[in-house]
Amino acid sequence: MPSQHFPDQTIVPEFKQLVLYTGNVMLTSTTATAGKHWNKKSNTELVQAISDTLDISLNGPDKPSFRYYTESELLEVPDLRLSSRIHPDDRNDVEVTAKLFYLDRCTEYQPSHIDKAIHHLQQLLDVKSIDTFIVSFDADDSASSVNKAWKDLEAYHERGVISKLGLADFDYQTLTDFLNKEDLKVNPSLDQVHVDQCSSLPKDLISLGKEHGIELTFNGDTTEILTTEALSTLLCNHKVVKDNTNVKPRWVLKYNVFFKCRSVVADKGYIVVGDVA
Repeated sequence: MPSQHFPDQTIVPEFKQLVLYTGNVMLTSTTATAGKHWNKKSNTELVQAISDTLDISLNGPDKPSFRYYTESELLEVPDLRLSSRIHPDDRNDVEVTAKLFYLDRCTEYQPSHIDKAIHHLQQLLDVKSIDTFIVSFDADDSASSVNKAWKDLEAYHERGVISKLGLADFDYQTLTDFLNKEDLKVNPSLDQVHVDQCSSLPKDLISLGKEHGIELTFNGDTTEILTTEALSTLLCNHKVVKDNTNVKPRWVLKYNVFFKCRSVVADKGYIVVGDVA
């Protein structure tokens, strides 16, 4: 069970694992700030969102908002159990899109990343299904890790938890090799290509997408959307950790809730998971 809050509690307990929910950045200064600096790297919005979250949740006028699990030494900031939930009557009117960024740089695949990312998003939005789930692998991830991750995503697709699967930054050769896998059961529905990689989509990639029914879209996300240095500095500046403490981000999940009929983004946020290194 999580520890209880006390009116005079101002010190964040020491932790080994961290989960940060930025909440809806559409309702904070984050979106406005990012809009003024549209040409900066895509991690600008995330870094600002984390800073805003820590300010409001831990250093605001109200009592600190977090949950701490003593058994696992897990800290969740803030306590969002009753916010960001999609009303059941609205579920068919909205589209939920998520993008998972792998930041581990390890050769051994960890299925818990996908399981936890989906679980956290389901709990946060109070939904059972996700319309589109895109995965962005680190450049150093092995082919074996990518294949194992996709097998787990295929299982979620087969159970109806995820409707469409997507990839990020797969060029023609990488996507061709991926589609030629003998054990591939579910083709990706889309491939996001970073805007810095090309001014226009390569013709061979366009042809490959048409052949396999894969939608090609541009995105402005950097693969390494959050570094250990950036996260550790933010946490240190907000007195969450002591000086010289490194907190390594394992993965980041970016999500959007889109109202179909109004073409409006109702909710946009990030979930960050990290460990004390």
